[in-house]
Amino acid sequence: MTRLHFGVAVLSVALLGAVYQEKNKESRSEDPPAKLKGQLPPYFKKVGLSEEQIQKIYKIRADYKIKMDELKKKLEQTKAEEKELMEKVLTPTQLKKLRELRSGEKPSDK
Repeated sequence: MTRLHFGVAVLSVALLGAVYQEKNKESRSEDPPAKLKGQLPPYFKKVGLSEEQIQKIYKIRADYKIKMDELKKKLEQTKAEEKELMEKVLTPTQLKKLRELRSGEKPSDK
C-alpha cells in the first residue's frame, strides 16, 4: 500500500509540474505554446479532429487526471481509516490471529 501511495504522489507531482510549466510557458509571450502529448479516447482519431481540438482534449485529460489521482488518494485514505477502525473492534487475540492470517503464517493454536 505504501508503494501505491508513493507512486500516486510521484505521478501527481509530475503532472502538477507539467501543468505549472505549461502555464508559465503560456504567460511568456516570446515562447510559442508547447504541444501537449497524450492519448485520445477510443474512436476520437477517426472523427477528423483538428490539431487545436486534439490539444484541448489532451489538456482536459491532463486536468482530470490530476483530479482523479486526488480522488484515488482520498479513497485510499478512507479505506485505511475504515480498516483501522474495524481492527480497533477486535480483541488483542483476534487482532493477532488476523495479522497471522494476512501474513500467511500458520496461526498459533492457543
